[in-house]
Amino acid sequence: MCSAYFEEAGHKLLKIKLEPGQEMELCIMLLESCSQERTYSQYYGLLGQRFCTINKVHQENFEKCFVQQYSTIHRLETNKLRNVAKFCAHLFGTYALPWHVLSYIRLTEEDKILFQIISSFNYGL
Repeated sequence: MCSAYFEEAGHKLLKIKLEPGQEMELCIMLLESCSQERTYSQYYGLLGQRFCTINKVHQENFEKCFVQQYSTIHRLETNKLRNVAKFCAHLFGTYALPWHVLSYIRLTEEDKILFQIISSFNYGL
C-alpha cells in the first residue's frame, strides 16, 4: 500500500464501491498484503482494527478470514505465519475481534506459534 498513514489508506479503501458480498475481498486483500511483508507492519493491524470497529460486516469477515487462515496455517511459510499471527493478535488484543473466535483453535504442539505471539504483546490482558 502506498498510503503513508493507515487512516488515509482506510478512508481511500472505504471509498471503493463494493457490491454487497464483496466486503470479504477487502479483508482477504489486507491479510494477504500483511502476510507478504518482510516483517510485520502494525499498519495492517491498525487498518484491520479500524475496519472491524467501523462495520460489523468487516468484523464478521475478519472472523471468517481467521478461521480460513487457521485451517490452512500448516501450509504457510514461517514468515507469513508470523505476520498473519501478529495481525490476528493485534485484532484480538485491541478487542476488534471477539474472543469467541478462538473457539476454533485446537491446542496442540503444532499450533503454539499463534499463542506465543499473542502472549508476546502487552495489551493489558
